[in-house]
Amino acid sequence: MPEPPSFAKNTGTEIMGVKIYTDDILLPNCSSVYVMSGVHTDTKEPGWFAFCKKSGKLEQVGPYETYSQAIKYLNLTKGCKTCELNKSENKEKSINLIDEKVREELEKTLGVKLHSIPEELRFFVEYRSYFDINFDAIFKSRFFVMLPDDFRAVLDILPPCTCEKDFTTKVCALAGLLDRINENEIRKLIGDKEKQNLSGSINILEQILKENYPKYSGYLISNLKSLMNLRNKMYPTHALSAQILVALQNFGITNYPLDDWEDGWLKILGLCSKSMDGLVKLLQASPKSKKP
Repeated sequence: MPEPPSFAKNTGTEIMGVKIYTDDILLPNCSSVYVMSGVHTDTKEPGWFAFCKKSGKLEQVGPYETYSQAIKYLNLTKGCKTCELNKSENKEKSINLIDEKVREELEKTLGVKLHSIPEELRFFVEYRSYFDINFDAIFKSRFFVMLPDDFRAVLDILPPCTCEKDFTTKVCALAGLLDRINENEIRKLIGDKEKQNLSGSINILEQILKENYPKYSGYLISNLKSLMNLRNKMYPTHALSAQILVALQNFGITNYPLDDWEDGWLKILGLCSKSMDGLVKLLQASPKSKKP
């Protein structure tokens, strides 16, 4: 089972053999949230879960790799929304501290210094996770399927982009992280029977937004569609042609090869991160439209 961080306190309580923890750093003066290590009922994955007995919210999207992640995601899915601490002027300080502990624990787990990860990539990976959490809370189904080579894709994106080969690898890896969905399950969320045979993760997501959030901002989908279109116009997915310039223009890039591969890549990554962030905020702030 996962080991707790040094600051976690064993409450001495066990539920069905699972130890329950709390702490005075991430949960100061809080007697409602508990963290437990356990095994997911369906996937059999070991990890961390957090529970707020005041709101009755158990974060079921986990398990998470670290103790601190479980607390953070419980907060993001508003499991702590009734907590006075979460409403106070200390909230931002508390969230920053949780983020710091998440980083420390992930660095220890992954063996990678996260400060070396480009900010745009860190944002993209975080927002993708947050989107999945909130999507599951609303639609009762994860949008993305987590695969063993997800971490490999992130590692492919990590190094600087210095040439065409790097650029192609990074675009394909980023697009791959958005393509990993359970299409059969997600299609069931589409009410329009004629649209249920849509293929492609972003096309499916677009239809779900049209039906449930018709006032969504266009950039939420257009940036992600442009990424997929760019991937499909590049070698080795497709022979290079003038169509690649059309795909790049959607990111404000007007020539190929790029004058600066790194600058162009970070522009694409930044816009896709912006879309994922916007999608998270849309799900958190906007109720689904009621169907007649």
